[in-house]
Amino acid sequence: MKRSIIISFLLLPALTYGQSRTTQKFHEEHEDAQVLFFYKSTLKMLYEVVEIEETAELKDLLKDIETMKFVRVDKNKTEIDKSYFKELVDEYHDDDFEDLMTMRQEGMNINVYIKESGGETKGLVLLMDDDQNLAVLDIKGFVPLNKLAKLASTVQDVDAF
Repeated sequence: MKRSIIISFLLLPALTYGQSRTTQKFHEEHEDAQVLFFYKSTLKMLYEVVEIEETAELKDLLKDIETMKFVRVDKNKTEIDKSYFKELVDEYHDDDFEDLMTMRQEGMNINVYIKESGGETKGLVLLMDDDQNLAVLDIKGFVPLNKLAKLASTVQDVDAF
């Protein structure tokens, strides 16, 4: 009995983590990357620090997100090229993510991938690529598709913590 409780506590972080294997690998490969991780409770705290008129829009944007991990790598400090990007996309496909859309915003190319199960969205991954950075936004949950550009822009504007 004691042994199974200890094993449960050891496995709990792995079960609750929720982001894709590819995002985790990307993070591990780039130790100097800027990384932000938000749980649903953390996202709810954001409601309290924004101006009142923005709260409704923010709640709508974040309401169906369970966790969100953002990893940004400075391309000038690493060897990221088109072949690396293609390999990263292939790994997301291997993780059962499907192409959803591609958009361009403020000089940034954004590729969006979706993971579904039983007709329900389980996760989204946004690969945000510009001249200086490659960023991954891995979302467990759902964001309204018409709000993806706003979310990408908001997260990409974060400089450092």
